[in-house]
Amino acid sequence: MPGSIDLETRSATTVALLGRDYRGVSFELLCDEGDEVQAGAALMRDARRPEIKFTAPAAGRISRIERGSRRKLVSLQIEVDESAGVTSYQPPATEERAALRVFMLESGAWSSLRTRPYGNIPNPDAEPAAIFVTALDAEPLAPDPRPVIDARLDQFTAALGVLAKISAAPLYVCQAPGHALGIAQSAGLRCISFTGGHQSGLPGIHINALCPIGFGGGEVWHLGYQDVISLGQLLLQGVPWTQRVISLGGSAVRNPRSLLVAPGAAIDQLLATELVDGPMRILAGSSVYGRPLSAEQKFLGAGQRQITAQALSDNESEAKQARGGVLIPNDRLEQLAPPGIFPVPLMRALQVGDAERARELGALELAEEDLAPLSRACASGSDYGLLLRAVLDQLEVAS
Repeated sequence: MPGSIDLETRSATTVALLGRDYRGVSFELLCDEGDEVQAGAALMRDARRPEIKFTAPAAGRISRIERGSRRKLVSLQIEVDESAGVTSYQPPATEERAALRVFMLESGAWSSLRTRPYGNIPNPDAEPAAIFVTALDAEPLAPDPRPVIDARLDQFTAALGVLAKISAAPLYVCQAPGHALGIAQSAGLRCISFTGGHQSGLPGIHINALCPIGFGGGEVWHLGYQDVISLGQLLLQGVPWTQRVISLGGSAVRNPRSLLVAPGAAIDQLLATELVDGPMRILAGSSVYGRPLSAEQKFLGAGQRQITAQALSDNESEAKQARGGVLIPNDRLEQLAPPGIFPVPLMRALQVGDAERARELGALELAEEDLAPLSRACASGSDYGLLLRAVLDQLEVAS
């Protein structure tokens, strides 16, 4: 039926908001441990930009507020109890830009926007050069966005209408070939199809093709299709969409499939009874662009669409332990690099922390996910995503 998604629902008793998902934010808590909260209620705000709110992904009780070094927020955890209810928001009465932005800020929808460069939540009064909606996913075993969008096309379309009005910048909906959304295009809203293998669904690819930022000093914004649907639900029904579609896949998963889960669900609960016995590698994301789960990464991150579990042979485990060495140029690195990027010079610049050289080589248009394949293919064992983040931090401070 319209508005439904025919997928198995997997419940979790604990969900969380993760501090690492919102870089540059100094969190001011609006709740305490033990508080009962409604789904969609504001739990935190940015102390530097208090207009930006962060809302509860599910109803329940605040079970733990976990902090790391220097009191930095690690996670805010909620023990799920749907009887606590849902917070409702009044959709804006006008289509004025200021009113639409206020609605997104108050409802928490603004926090799903990300900038390139740097990957921050944009300032509430900022103006982008363009806004990108990622409505395709070409990564291995990823959920297919098409049935998800088609089932909630009214919400998706309503949100696009708002995103096209919150700035004078063009709005690009980046989609798979043949996915006819039936959206009226205009000078301010364009649907663009992308092909080209696993890379075709990456925001960096779309930005490089349609609005490269390079040395121009501007920024663009992007967000994923499920965050667009969530905004549309707020607009049409006044309440948040408390589900997300993710996939479980990989050779160590007994029954690979897509699931409906709560945002920020506990990963160990989602994987219970799902994995085969034996050594494995678990990734947040796909086998190509995913990153290994750390011991602290216990919950789905913001925008995470996949969990991949790969069975490892004894030889693979030994090879992983023995890995190390120098950067050796090869054709494989050229094949894995994002379009327009010279991988070896960039990788060398990142290894030595040469921020200005990395900038000249296109670092500002990249995010950590873009370099995951290079990290796996390089004999040095370097994590180029982490090295890129260090360089981007340097460039941001100097800007």
